[in-house]
Amino acid sequence: MLLAVILLLIFAAILYLLVRPTIRGAIYMPTPHEVVAKIVELAKVVPGRKIVDIGSGDGRILIALAKAGSDTTGYEINPALVFLSRRRIIKAGLERRARVCWKSFWKEDLSKFDTVVVYGYPPIMKKLGDKLSREMKPGAKVISLVYPFPGWKSSESCEVGNYRLLVYRKG
Repeated sequence: MLLAVILLLIFAAILYLLVRPTIRGAIYMPTPHEVVAKIVELAKVVPGRKIVDIGSGDGRILIALAKAGSDTTGYEINPALVFLSRRRIIKAGLERRARVCWKSFWKEDLSKFDTVVVYGYPPIMKKLGDKLSREMKPGAKVISLVYPFPGWKSSESCEVGNYRLLVYRKG
């Protein structure tokens, strides 16, 4: 009986860790590989460029950007996706150029990054736009998948399949 209770508590804790991020953040949507390739192209990666992926999911964008030569950081609140990302980064041999942090980006200072990549969703875009306006350095680039930032004017946009990519520059 005691073993059953302990196993039930462990199961409940694991379920809580996996479900809680989904309730607090966006639902995980894997980005198609052709869209990832276009993001790398739009980022105009040069060695040493610091890029952050907000809500980095399974790490595919981080890995593609790191392979292109950038120094990438991802923020992800879903522990299962953080684990998966870290495994993929190690498998790709990119531990020196790619990392994923198990935390919310809302409390992080994003001013050290040259480029931000985000696949946000409408309810957060205004607040995120305000945060980026305050923290991004002049000339920094923001690449948004699908959803625009209210009140921002994109400098470039393109369609890849059903995805719209918007590029913004901080003046």
